[in-house]
Amino acid sequence: MGEQPYDLFFTGKDDPRSCAIIGEDIKPVFYSFETFDRDLTLNTRTMVTRGKDVIASLEWSPGNHLGMVVFSNARRVPMSHLILPGSTNNARNFVSSSDGRRYEWRRCYPDTTAYDLFLLPNNAQIAAFRRMNTQTVVGPSHALLQYQFTNDHLLLEALLSLCLFRWIDRHGM
Repeated sequence: MGEQPYDLFFTGKDDPRSCAIIGEDIKPVFYSFETFDRDLTLNTRTMVTRGKDVIASLEWSPGNHLGMVVFSNARRVPMSHLILPGSTNNARNFVSSSDGRRYEWRRCYPDTTAYDLFLLPNNAQIAAFRRMNTQTVVGPSHALLQYQFTNDHLLLEALLSLCLFRWIDRHGM
């Protein structure tokens, strides 16, 4: 990545659907992903908050299958739109509603728990997600996202897409 990146630390549970994400870009950044398992006949829901505000939810279909993303502005998008087939088998992409541009997460090798985010079609790397266990000022962290942009909506979509990609890599679909 080119310029100095911003850092987001993943703390709490080591689970893409239940963790806290803390850091700072041009302002403090805090996201919480919290998954509620409900009755087996109902959908599981992952609530995404920024501070105290619910900004999105992942409405999983029964059996933890892909369902819908519901944004705070009531916009509904199939989860599959955030993990469209990528340019290779190890990639998933999405079109950001914030700027209409295509972005692609690519799983890295040999570390298959690492992911890089690229802006397409020029293949500019704009973010990197890496597993790590380290102590931070907010407590133990199990992962780090370094990114080079300050668009809040793009960051939310990138985090949602990364959550889904990591969930599928862990559990299959």
